[in-house]
Amino acid sequence: MSDPIEIGVAPKQAKPWTNRRYLIFVIAVAMALFHMWTAGIRPMPGVQQRSIHLAFALALIFLMFPFKPREDESQEAKVSDEFRPLVVLDILLVLLSFGLGLYVFIEWEALSFRTGMPNLLDTICSTVGVLLVLEATRRTIGWSIVIMALVGFAYLAFGTYLPSYIAHTGFTFEQVVNFMFFSTEGILGLPLGVSSTVIIVFIIFGAFLLISGAGNFFIDMGLSLFGKYRGGPAKAAVVTSCGFGMMTGSQVANVTAVGVLTIPLMKRVGYRPIVAASVEALASTGGMLVPPVMGATAFIIPEMIGGTYWDVCKAALIPGLLFYVSVYMIVELQAAKYGLVGLPKSELPSMRHALASRGYMLLPIFVLIYCVAWMGISTQKAGFFAIVTCIAASWLRRETRMTTKKTVNALERGAKGALIVAACCASAGLITGTISMTGLGMRFSDILVQVSGGSMFVLLFLTMIASLILGLPLPPVTCYLILAVLAAPALVKAGVLPMAAHLFCFFFGALGNISPPVAPTSFAAAGIAETDPVKTTNLTFLYSLPSFLVPYLYIYSPQLLLMGSPASLIAPILSAFIGLACMAIMFHGYLFRTLSWTERTLYMIAGFFLVYPHWATDAIGYVLIGVLTLWQWPAIKANRAKKRAAAA
Repeated sequence: MSDPIEIGVAPKQAKPWTNRRYLIFVIAVAMALFHMWTAGIRPMPGVQQRSIHLAFALALIFLMFPFKPREDESQEAKVSDEFRPLVVLDILLVLLSFGLGLYVFIEWEALSFRTGMPNLLDTICSTVGVLLVLEATRRTIGWSIVIMALVGFAYLAFGTYLPSYIAHTGFTFEQVVNFMFFSTEGILGLPLGVSSTVIIVFIIFGAFLLISGAGNFFIDMGLSLFGKYRGGPAKAAVVTSCGFGMMTGSQVANVTAVGVLTIPLMKRVGYRPIVAASVEALASTGGMLVPPVMGATAFIIPEMIGGTYWDVCKAALIPGLLFYVSVYMIVELQAAKYGLVGLPKSELPSMRHALASRGYMLLPIFVLIYCVAWMGISTQKAGFFAIVTCIAASWLRRETRMTTKKTVNALERGAKGALIVAACCASAGLITGTISMTGLGMRFSDILVQVSGGSMFVLLFLTMIASLILGLPLPPVTCYLILAVLAAPALVKAGVLPMAAHLFCFFFGALGNISPPVAPTSFAAAGIAETDPVKTTNLTFLYSLPSFLVPYLYIYSPQLLLMGSPASLIAPILSAFIGLACMAIMFHGYLFRTLSWTERTLYMIAGFFLVYPHWATDAIGYVLIGVLTLWQWPAIKANRAKKRAAAA
């Protein structure tokens, strides 16, 4: 595999100082160095850290993203945007962004004493800050979050005239804008706090891993392990997307980075383009659900419910792997049903060579886990040590060596990668601020509990629907932040463990990104596969249905969150894996041969028995699987005979 291409290199025809590229480069590198310094060397007070982080992010967004949204979303178009001539509006917005950050940085102590009694300059700065965040959000994410925020402002302005069960007492303009910007429940609240300390450090860490060659290592390992088997490229896509997604934490980025290699290979060995695109979209979505990054949600959940980052990683591990079981079963059953083959061994990378040439680049990940799990140091400092280890380890071989040019490129790429997350967290503060200011969150939770009629399953189903709907237009992080204050408290009030409740909301929020009618992840995969995006979205949603059981499983069986003694975890985890595989068999209608509807129904029943957390139902499920296996024994013998004949 070739080394990653360095991004952001100016074309030869570009003249210095005639475009914004050089200003973007300086600000991005300065932003990354600032966060590296505060993460590992000298921490900064929370409000100051958040204001500087927001100022950097806003300035880069206004420089990188055009006022009028681009129609071409290709990487080439995004890079070309950086070479547009500077205009007065861009310069003004950048100056306002840094001026706002500087004002909060200098006045942060005085602002805490003026809480509830803002002066005129405070109100002006708050108004400008809210408008800048809305505009930055519109440029990076689109109108969805902006419209939700504007609806929230309309509710704050006219909510006194609404029916009593959703009305509020009323607020002045000064109260609203100052609460939204200066309070720790608005823009400068908890989500931006996590973005400014932990998330950006891990995004920078991911950039260092990718540029040093660790990303290619995952691709090579996936192909070397599974490429020679039937449907090998699809299996490699599952493994590679999992490893790549664990670093990037972005579904669409995962598809575009890995899918350009795996989707053509899947098509080559016989997968239909629509199936290849669906498999890659599913595999990339799973990368959001597996620690350590989880689209940045792994760092936010501890701040919402207490506990540590390591607690989230442990709890999310088995649910994430369960998702991949359903994806792997689809790949395996497709390959068996259509007799697909793998790639020739001569075209596959050598596992020994991959481990020898780049295996040591896993050392930073081990250092990260050791620092968090055993040393118990802060997550952002652990990320700092992991970055330092990545740079040091890269020097073991010339092919991975992080030269000055590569290091600067990684810093720039990391800062740019944090922009959308920063915009999501800041704009989510506007929505959660509205909920907090009016007390709407508790009322919404009460309504959910009342509508469910005391039924846990109905409450979970309503929360799932809300998560999927919000997940359609919103990035998973923003979706989770909203649901964490609207829906999760209702689940906790009904007796669900806080960790399970928050992971439930996040899981379905991520699945909303591959659900009809709008699914950015599926659309991106369809574009690479050159197939119909709507049909791809529908098929991806159909393939994902078995995984919809996963959140329900750990709600009713907390052992799947690794809560309990080791002896008590083995049986429910094993039953969950086998039960989910049965569900995939039922949906696909094939195992050793094409299944009748009676057999598919029996596999579904066996799956339900196995996923239900009780030893008696597990026993019934295993017996039923045994009977179904004996039923298919002639087909098993025939397949073995075919393999022996082919080998001969």
